[in-house]
Amino acid sequence: MTNFNFKKWQNRIANRTDMTGMVTHLTKPTEQEINDISIANQKDINLKAVDNLIKILMDKKINGSTSSGFIIGDIPAVCFQEVPMYSLIQNVQYEYLEREKKKTKKIRYCGAGLSFGKFYVFTKGGRPVIYEDKEIMKKLLPKEEHWRIVNTKLICDNPNIIDWTHEREWRCANNFEFELNLAHVILYDMECYQYFYEKCPSEILKEIYGVTILKSVLM
Repeated sequence: MTNFNFKKWQNRIANRTDMTGMVTHLTKPTEQEINDISIANQKDINLKAVDNLIKILMDKKINGSTSSGFIIGDIPAVCFQEVPMYSLIQNVQYEYLEREKKKTKKIRYCGAGLSFGKFYVFTKGGRPVIYEDKEIMKKLLPKEEHWRIVNTKLICDNPNIIDWTHEREWRCANNFEFELNLAHVILYDMECYQYFYEKCPSEILKEIYGVTILKSVLM
């Protein structure tokens, strides 16, 4: 497309409620903390996720997940969702209700994380994932690009379909290092917000780009 510049891109995004110019990484408690937390104690889950978020901000780095985090291949990657805030809180709420229904401690992510501009993530090597049958894509992509594959199987007569397209996922290979002034903090509710401001070092609070409380988006 000719003559499509940044200003026109911004205008297009601003006129689409289903799109966003940001991508978001959501975090969670550590595996040990998850084992120690009561399944029903959503408050503790959220606050432990905020503790992890603060550590990420102090390190200025998000560590990449490995195959245990559904990453294909040997290269770890950091995962982001390219969804508007309203869709983000819907994804978080869905995960919580599924855990409650199944009475499981398995946690994929919580309502705490960081958002960054897509342009920034792209320049640091982040890319949209490729949704496809993993065996097909492993034959088409070189091994060093397998971290971009998200296994997808949409077969009507198969009882075990695989579909993660609702996350509109982006990934960045290895770890994601960032500048604090470009990090927009995502928190689940007012309790997480107050806890974050009590626990987070003041020098970080002065630098971060901003804060959004997800529960307020639903009101």
